[in-house]
Amino acid sequence: MAASSLDYAKLFAEGRPAGTQPWGGLPPYNFVGVHNNPDEIPIEDLIASSARALRQEGRDLATYNLNSGPLGYIGLREFLVEKVAHYWGIQASPGEVLITSGSNQGIELLNEVLLEPGDTVITELSTYQDAVSRLRKC
Repeated sequence: MAASSLDYAKLFAEGRPAGTQPWGGLPPYNFVGVHNNPDEIPIEDLIASSARALRQEGRDLATYNLNSGPLGYIGLREFLVEKVAHYWGIQASPGEVLITSGSNQGIELLNEVLLEPGDTVITELSTYQDAVSRLRKC
């Protein structure tokens, strides 16, 4: 049987979500995700910072900082503890700080801890769409 004669539609699950529309480009005002102005990205500073970090922490960074444990990179947690103590008077230890792999992981963790199925959550009209998607799963 030639690959072109295979009916892929029969392989998909019943009730699957509709497919996405072809990419039409970003809207003029896009509040989903991070869309920096390319002209304002400090490329040379990023290169210098990356090189410095790789020289200082390269071996650990190449292993996803597994030596820091599941709470995230210990150096960053120590830095954050100092900053929140200095600027906001919040006393914490690095063991009380969790570095997430992005806002979605943080939102998901908060939902799991704070929400029960059927709870009502009120958001602003202009809300991060991934937050809404995760709330709907609760």
